Amino acid sequence: MTLLLIGLNHTTAPISLRERLFFGADAIPTLLGELVALPGIDEAAVLSTCNRTEIILCGADAGPLAELLARHAGIKVWELLPHLYHFAERTALAHLFRVACGLDSLVIGETQILNQLREALERARAAGAAARVLLGVLQQAIATGKRARAETTISRGALSVGHAGVELAHALFPALRDSPVLILGAGKISELTARHLAAGGVRTIFVANRTYAHALELAERLGGQAIHYDALGATLAEVDILISSTSAPHYVLHAVEMARVMRERGGRPLCLIDLAVPRDIDPVCGEISGVHLYNIDDLRGESDSTAEMRRAEIPQVEAIIEQDVARCCARLAGLDAAGVIVALRASFEQIRRDELARHSPLLAGLTAEQRAAID
Repeated sequence: MTLLLIGLNHTTAPISLRERLFFGADAIPTLLGELVALPGIDEAAVLSTCNRTEIILCGADAGPLAELLARHAGIKVWELLPHLYHFAERTALAHLFRVACGLDSLVIGETQILNQLREALERARAAGAAARVLLGVLQQAIATGKRARAETTISRGALSVGHAGVELAHALFPALRDSPVLILGAGKISELTARHLAAGGVRTIFVANRTYAHALELAERLGGQAIHYDALGATLAEVDILISSTSAPHYVLHAVEMARVMRERGGRPLCLIDLAVPRDIDPVCGEISGVHLYNIDDLRGESDSTAEMRRAEIPQVEAIIEQDVARCCARLAGLDAAGVIVALRASFEQIRRDELARHSPLLAGLTAEQRAAID
């Protein structure tokens, strides 16, 4: 049985492809069912975030997986293959542990990935797609991520995606605190973003969401103002910055709507920061005069003062990963050996039963004690 990891991330695939292979919480159980139904696949787990989609497998062969992913992405398999990486056994473990430690993230050392790994583990467990091998591997990856953060400063000062979005907004608008900002969406990233804005002294924060009650809850927690979704266009005409992070599977802002907004603004520039995957804002909006559109890939140029300090911790984190990979490999080898021993015992027991049955006529005259001794 082989441990395999196949995936793509922000370094191998553009957002236009990553959003096609993003699997939300509702889609993952179905995908897990498809994966374990593939020939040669015994266990599966899926890690899908704004920056990566990775399939972790336990089995003999992952041959048909690229075709399955290409079908989900709606592209030809030859278009997908250049963006995929394939790791097996020890290399797969090392990659997964690096992900858990934040070394493979857009922002080095970010901590959100640990929660995303926990969710991947629980979804695989709930779907019955992961058993003793993958559950143990994912638990160890999470433990290694926690250990790296406890024993090094790899996460000290690390920005969340929301914080990085605010940093970008601040670079574009030095007087950010005086710039009205609209937050579109009321999920985790939206709340983190809004909190960073409030902490930075931004005076005017509007919150919009398809469900007004959710927008109202977030706005009340942050001292902002909730708006109804049908007032989105009118509010866009007034703010300087929109930061969008909804869970919609399609664009929520289109070029026709944005062109109308810009006419109402009378030429005043508007900054749009799209933190969602799949994207919330039609890329064509960025071609409209006065619109400055950024997506999550534009955050990769991290330049905060703590980034260099975290990079200096990478060798120490790599040493922790190497230790834990070695321990995990030993444990997995033990699981394989246990399986062989169980199979041997079963085989020996069957031989014993067969021999007793074959010699049963010769044993018919023995006493119960003699038969027990022979047995």
